[in-house]
Amino acid sequence: MKRAIFSGSFDPFTLGHLSIVEKALLSFDELIINVGNNPEKKTLFDTNTRLEMIRQTLREYGIEQRVKLIADNCLTADLALKENVNTLIRGIRLGTNDPEAEQNLATFNQYLGTIRGLNLQTHFFMEEDSFLRTISSTNVKNLCKLQQYIAVAKCVSPYVHKKLMVKYLESQFAHLAKYQHLMNITRTYKKLAKTYNARAYHNLSHIGYMLNMLQIYMNCTEASWDTNKYSALILAIFAHDYICNPLAENNKEQSVKTILQEGQYDFAVPLNVVKNLILATKHDCPARNDEEALIADLDLSILGTYEEDTWQQYNQNIRKEYGPVSEEDYLKERIKTLESFITRPQIFQTDFFHNMFEQQARKNLGQENARLKSYL
Repeated sequence: MKRAIFSGSFDPFTLGHLSIVEKALLSFDELIINVGNNPEKKTLFDTNTRLEMIRQTLREYGIEQRVKLIADNCLTADLALKENVNTLIRGIRLGTNDPEAEQNLATFNQYLGTIRGLNLQTHFFMEEDSFLRTISSTNVKNLCKLQQYIAVAKCVSPYVHKKLMVKYLESQFAHLAKYQHLMNITRTYKKLAKTYNARAYHNLSHIGYMLNMLQIYMNCTEASWDTNKYSALILAIFAHDYICNPLAENNKEQSVKTILQEGQYDFAVPLNVVKNLILATKHDCPARNDEEALIADLDLSILGTYEEDTWQQYNQNIRKEYGPVSEEDYLKERIKTLESFITRPQIFQTDFFHNMFEQQARKNLGQENARLKSYL
């Protein structure tokens, strides 16, 4: 059996790493992925979380059968000796400074193998895809720090993206508190994150998408709000899908009732404004002010995506949220929803998002509507 070891910190595991795994499995019968810790680096995720991110990503892409996951911090040459493996796997991104550094590492590992009686070779896999070449764990974390959560979703699996959102959205949520040291704010966020991330679409990745779009809006318009209004909008974004039953019609009202009860949480925002913003995401009547129009558009911004794979993933995730609902019932309900948007004079209520997404949203919705109707 031909076996190889692919070691790294994988903090987090990216689609660039996944590409190397897929290539390696074409050449080897079994691939050992070793999650290690670099003592010179502070990791974002603990070892068990990184192992689970890899496991779930491989499962999502259907390639977990011939992969063995381990976490061993010993020297790579010692790991190879323990596992009786003579080949190491490394990825090289063309157009970067990887080749020279990787070759130096391979030469030294070969020497360390010789000391242990191993003929330790390194098998390089070149990444030729122009986008995958740009992906690294460091770049992913930098994008998250810049709140470019939509771009991050193109770099990692859906499972990893949700984990990243749990980490990076917490600080934005904490800023809503009058007293950030209060433990109930942290508990509230953890409960919210657990509730959201049990879902395929209405999860923290969706919240991150909206926050990213809000950042784009604020950067590209002359919008200027006072602190209270802006904080109310942020809290409404976090809370608007807290209750999400695809078959119920009062989700928004229940979200308001559950998370925004007066006096239950010490948020430094006007809760009556937040309630109205959440109700605006029902999309059942025109917005009464600019803030309500904006949150409604942020909630629908995915409809205008120009990326085909993002649009397909969105539709697949919506179907997953309907769970055991029969295919026929799902098709009828989904077509009804799609046509409710298609028949509107305009989908987006703000000039900014109308100009950016209206035409593309109508194209996406029309194609999906026709596809679903073909199954009836």
